Amino acid sequence: MTTKEQVFEKLESLVTDAYQFACSLDIGEERTEAFEMYEALRRMQRRGAASEMLAATNPLIRPGMMDYDSDCYEDWGEDEDND
Repeated sequence: MTTKEQVFEKLESLVTDAYQFACSLDIGEERTEAFEMYEALRRMQRRGAASEMLAATNPLIRPGMMDYDSDCYEDWGEDEDND
């Protein structure tokens, strides 16, 4: 079983490899895309980055909708029975 630390070590290694790959390319679209991939991977190392990225890329979520500290999530998932 892989530990959390091992996953982060692999991510760090991948970030390094992505950077080295991007640096090896000639200036142009491919290099730009490689640096964008490197930057996305680098940001994944920050705490909370995964949930931010998922919220930003989910077309069903409006910006600012993921405020879980808000009172509107207090009763979320409970059935309302107005009988």
